[in-house]
Parts: sequence; C-alpha cells; structure tokens
Amino acid sequence: MAWLVAGAVAVVAVLAAYAGYLHWRLYRLRKGVDAPRQPGDGPRVGVVDLGVPAAQRLALRRSIHLLADAILADKLTHTEGCLRICAIAASLEEQAQFRVEYGVLFRVAEATAHIPILDAWQALSAEDKRRFDRERRAVEARYTEAVIEAAGRIKEHYPL
Repeated sequence: MAWLVAGAVAVVAVLAAYAGYLHWRLYRLRKGVDAPRQPGDGPRVGVVDLGVPAAQRLALRRSIHLLADAILADKLTHTEGCLRICAIAASLEEQAQFRVEYGVLFRVAEATAHIPILDAWQALSAEDKRRFDRERRAVEARYTEAVIEAAGRIKEHYPL
C-alpha cells in the first residue's frame, strides 16, 4: 500500500515539475526571450512585443464591424450587440480608447449584464422572463439613438 502512495506522489511531483517548466517557457515566450527563430533570422538585437497577431487583430475588427452591422439591420437586439461588442473590445489593443469612444455600448452592457442568458434564461419562470425582458427593453429605449449612432461610427472606423 505504501508503494502505491509513493508512486502516486512521484507521478504528481513529475507532473507538477513539468507544468512548472511549461509555465516558465510560456513566460519566457511572452517576454520574447525564447521567441522561435527561423533560418536566416540573423542576430537578435532586441525583441519587440507586437501583442495580438495581425490576423487576430483583423478578425477582431471584422467581428466588431459585423456586430455593428447586425445592430443597424435589427438582426440583434441592442443589448446582445452591445454585450458581444464589449466582450470582443476587451481583446483590442486600443481597448481604453474604444471604451471612451463607444461608452454607450458599455453602459448598455453593464446595465443588462445581470440578466440571465442561455440555460439560466431557460430555467426562469415566465414571469421572470417577462420582467427581465421589460427591463432590457427599457434600457434599449433609453439608449437607442446613441447605440445606433455608435454602431454607425464603428462601421466607419472598422471597415471590412
């Protein structure tokens, strides 16, 4: 029995050591110390952190544009559009500037963030669903013009 415990402890120790090693490598990669080298790269003079890869930045910007377009075309409720755009904006390099420029989207998202979604929504009673829906519509009515204006500016600022 003791050898089983000793074996289990040894396996856990090895896995913990490997996890620590991977964490250390990831840290160094993020700092640019262990950046993968390609043949013919030449000497490493300095490392520049480019942040999010260009393809991912393009995909984020495209997603924001498409969501703004869906808001303008009434394919999404303003609440859902604002929640989605704000979630994507958290990954943008210019997140702080985006929040200032399109603050109304964040106000709508924050005012409705407590409303249950997905399975939690399905679990609600019909009365609770009606109450939350009234609340959502009241928030949307308050900010309708500002959300539409912000969505139009997003489409101009983040073209496809």
